[in-house]
Amino acid sequence: MTNKIGLFTALISFLIGTILLIIFYLTNSTSITIYGMIFIAIAGIINLGVFVKVLINLINENESRKKYILTSGIMLLNIPIVILYFYIVMFLISTMRITFINETGTKLTDLKIIGGETKIIKELGVGERQTEWIGIKFENDFILEYKIDGEIKREMIYSYAVTGERINHRIGNKSNGIEKVY
Repeated sequence: MTNKIGLFTALISFLIGTILLIIFYLTNSTSITIYGMIFIAIAGIINLGVFVKVLINLINENESRKKYILTSGIMLLNIPIVILYFYIVMFLISTMRITFINETGTKLTDLKIIGGETKIIKELGVGERQTEWIGIKFENDFILEYKIDGEIKREMIYSYAVTGERINHRIGNKSNGIEKVY
C-alpha cells in the first residue's frame, strides 16, 4: 500500500507542478507563482513524509525491497524536476517577450531594442510582426530605435521593467503603443 501511495504522491505532485508551470507560462500571473510556492511547500512536506514511510518499509520488509527502491527512486525524480521548473520560472520572470508590430506604413530597418539585453532586428516590413525575448538586466526602461526613410526614430517600449511580461508594441501607433498579452 505504501508503494502505491508513494507513486500516487509523486505523480500528483508532478502533474500539479507541471500544470502550474504551464498556467504561469500562458498567463504570466504573479499570483500563480505564489500558489506555486505554497504548493511546493505543502507537496514537499507530504512527499517527505511519504518518502520516510517508504524508506522505513524498505528497511523492514525484505520481500518487497525492489518495489520500495523503485518507488523511492521515482519520488526522488521530482527533486530535479522542481529545480528545472524553478529555473524556467526565473527565466520567464526576468525576460520581456515583446511582439513588435510595424504600423508605420513604411518598411523599418535597423531596429535596436535598448535597455535590457540589446537586440537587433534587421528589418520589419509594413504590417509585419516579430517577437523578441529580451533579458531584463536591471530595473530600467526599454527603448526602440529604428530607421524609417533614412531617419532615426526612438520610441519608448516599456517604462521601468522589473519582471518579465508579454506585450505587443505597435510601432508608430502613438495612441496604442503597448498592449499586455495574457
